[in-house]
Amino acid sequence: MKLVLSGALVAALAVGATLFVVRRDDPQPQVATSTLAAPHAPVIDAAQIASGRVSMERMPQEVGRALETHSEEIVRNAEAIAAKQARITGTCAPGSAIRIIAADGTVRCQQLPHGVISVAAIGAWPRLSSAVTEVAVLPGGVGRFQTSGEDDYLVAPIALPDGAIVTAMSYVFLDDDPVVDTAAFLYRSDDRPLASVTSSGASGQVRIESTESIDLRKVDATRYAYVVYFQMSAKSGSRILPISASVTYRLP
Repeated sequence: MKLVLSGALVAALAVGATLFVVRRDDPQPQVATSTLAAPHAPVIDAAQIASGRVSMERMPQEVGRALETHSEEIVRNAEAIAAKQARITGTCAPGSAIRIIAADGTVRCQQLPHGVISVAAIGAWPRLSSAVTEVAVLPGGVGRFQTSGEDDYLVAPIALPDGAIVTAMSYVFLDDDPVVDTAAFLYRSDDRPLASVTSSGASGQVRIESTESIDLRKVDATRYAYVVYFQMSAKSGSRILPISASVTYRLP
């Protein structure tokens, strides 16, 4: 059978329209679907949609440019996170500071030209096992005082940098006893004294006293340890309250 198509039908076929072909001897129409489609809109099948693999040229240019920009930013962020150092694993000794941090978290240190190292009486312990102490909190400081036993000293190790020159020592305390005084002493582990600071008179306020009179100024940490002694009094009780001591030094 010869089929003659009008111009309108040809145009419909050009855009992918469905054509119903009716034969004169067949009361049921036969459907003929065109395989043609508009050249500017290629067919996207279901597999592409399910996988997300849709060609960029089928999206508006603005969407494509936005996706490219965000993709580049995501890549940069991922690279920055991968290169980020999560933690620092190294430490520096007292009297020194971090100079360089390596990629693996280790550090290189440099000694400071001067510094101050302090110790707190609250973290010290009595020299004698028979001495009993308690903690007191005052405006201006927290300290430890003796409640019973023979008059004793609190002992606090202090980590001084090797080779440092000790220049001064300071003592923070409460001394409200008109008869008994308190003192702080800096000693070396061979029982040699380096410095001492003593209170004078009585006052209900926390005070600080200092001295620059130092013996054995150069620290030899390879051979000796260093310790601070805080003087207490069971008779004075909380009227004598050591709080802290500090040592000032410089590096040669």
